[in-house]
Amino acid sequence: MTILRFAGRDRPGWRKIGGMFSVIGGSSAPCAVCRQVHRDLPRVLGTSAPDDWLAVSPGERLEAELTPDVCILPHGGATRHFIRGHIQLPLLVPDPEIFVWSVWVEVEEESMSSIAQSWSDPNRAAIAPITGWLATELPYEQPTKGLEVVVHTRDPGQVPLLMMTPDATHTLAAEQRNGVGLHRVAELAELLKR
Repeated sequence: MTILRFAGRDRPGWRKIGGMFSVIGGSSAPCAVCRQVHRDLPRVLGTSAPDDWLAVSPGERLEAELTPDVCILPHGGATRHFIRGHIQLPLLVPDPEIFVWSVWVEVEEESMSSIAQSWSDPNRAAIAPITGWLATELPYEQPTKGLEVVVHTRDPGQVPLLMMTPDATHTLAAEQRNGVGLHRVAELAELLKR
């Protein structure tokens, strides 16, 4: 998988994630909202680490562990556990596509142990979902960090799927339920550049 950094004023740790599904083709027709043509939008936007990892000093990171999928962060006398997952937002375009937030979720130690025990199991998608809390602040008006999510493990090679709780009233939850248009994806990508 290729990682492409945003040009200009990047937010630390944010990246477009390339690969075989790197962009949303878009449309050649002008957008009904802004009259611009939205093409080649990022399909996946994500962070390289949980926000709390990015906030600690380099010395504190020496005590921690960070892989592309897991973060263990001893801090303030406690050990915190994070996993990377995907929040999928359906796109409201003629062809079924999705936009993905690749984010970090904090989970309890017991949940992390359960995930670790089944990580290489070919049937790991069958384990029961667990509860987690978003550990990534996304560019929404309301804060996203701390929102409760349900973590569904998937087959080996796929990061967990994150579902907002059914009673969530946050804009992110509404977008996951109802989908987003190309204009919204372009808007979210632009907000990350600021």
